[in-house]
Amino acid sequence: MTSQASKITSIKAARKSGSKGMRAREALMDAGLALLSEMSPRELTAGTICIAAQMKRPSFYTYFDSVDALLDAMIRREIDWLEALYDAQGVADKSALHRVAGIPLNLVDIGPHDQVRLKSVVALMGADPSFTHLRMDNLRHDIEDAVAEGSLSLVPAQIDLFMHIFVAGILSLLARSAKTGLSRAEVEGALGILLRGAGADAALLENIFNG
Repeated sequence: MTSQASKITSIKAARKSGSKGMRAREALMDAGLALLSEMSPRELTAGTICIAAQMKRPSFYTYFDSVDALLDAMIRREIDWLEALYDAQGVADKSALHRVAGIPLNLVDIGPHDQVRLKSVVALMGADPSFTHLRMDNLRHDIEDAVAEGSLSLVPAQIDLFMHIFVAGILSLLARSAKTGLSRAEVEGALGILLRGAGADAALLENIFNG
């Protein structure tokens, strides 16, 4: 758990570096994300975001054309954050199915360290999972690799639909975790249903959960 917390701290610190303009963009995105713990993405306005960021309203339009542009940038940033944490698991030398399963298992471990952020990320990405899953390049590559190695039974035409279901399922689990908390066993149970439905190798899946 300590290593997970240090990874989160390192990623946050990296965001605070950069030019004044980059820091201002980050401040606006941070403010938007914080507001999402209290309201839906469609309730956000440039004014409320600037108030939360302690910036003047005209500054918003220096960095973003609209609130939708801000939301798009936030989704990209949070996916980068999730994928950086995913990469930090050190699972590159494991099976592709292990890497796919590792995403929600990793997130349930992260949750207790950053519960408010987790709630906001769920609100942001859950607003349009069909849009969100298209940005998750690491996940797509690992699903394709799992199909190639025979640990998932999907045809190429099914990969996009499976990604949509998988991302929506993860977001649903995270939303529940943000409200009531979830044990690792509960996440493994739900994850097993999702992956077995895609023809996951049962023995390999059992090894992943037991490992």
